[in-house]
Amino acid sequence: MLENMEWLFLDIGSTFVNEEKCYERRIAETLIQKNAPSEELFIETMTKYANNNEDAYRCAIKEFGLNKAAWYSEDECLYPNARNILERLHKRFKLGIIANQVLGTAQRLKEFGIISCFELITASAEEGVSKPNLEIFKIALQRASCKPTNAIMVGDRLDNDIIPAQQMGMTTIWVRQGWGGMGNPLLIDMKPDYYIDKFEDILSIIGL
Repeated sequence: MLENMEWLFLDIGSTFVNEEKCYERRIAETLIQKNAPSEELFIETMTKYANNNEDAYRCAIKEFGLNKAAWYSEDECLYPNARNILERLHKRFKLGIIANQVLGTAQRLKEFGIISCFELITASAEEGVSKPNLEIFKIALQRASCKPTNAIMVGDRLDNDIIPAQQMGMTTIWVRQGWGGMGNPLLIDMKPDYYIDKFEDILSIIGL
C-alpha cells in the first residue's frame, strides 16, 4: 500500500514534537483566572472533549468561560529519537509539514536541527488557513506536485489531520500521542489506515 508513496506529510505538535510541558504551563496559567475550576475538573473536562475528537483545551475554556492563556513554544521539545527517525524517513520519502502553527515554524525546526529533513513547510500562520480546512492540504500537495493518492499524512488529531487527509484521498497514520491521541476512531466514518502509539513506531509501518 505504501510502495507508490512519494511524499510523507507530518503534523508537528504531539506528532514528533512533545508539547506536554507547553500544556502544563498553559493550563496552570489558565487556572489562575477568576472563577476557574479545580485542576482536576479542568483536566476531566479536557479529557471529555479529547475523547469526543474535539479540541480539548479550546472546548474546556469555552465551557468554563475562561480566556485562552499563552502558548510557550520554547517549552516544546522533540520526542526521543525524533531527529534520527526523520532522517531515516527522509531517505525514503520527500517530507513536508502540514500544521497549525504560530509564525516562525521554519525557524523552530531549524533550532531543533531538523530543517534539512523537509522539502516543504505549509503552516497555518503563514498561509492564512488552518486545518481541518482542506485548502491547506491542497496548497501543500500543489506545491509538492503530488497527487493525494501518492501522499501520506501523519498526525495526532483525528479531526484536524486524519479526517481531512482522508477526504483528500491521502493515506493516513494516526499517532496516538498527546491530547489528540485520546480521540475515538469509532466516532468517524473512515478509520485511519495505520495506528501507532509513539512516533518511532512509524518505522515499522514504513518498513525501515
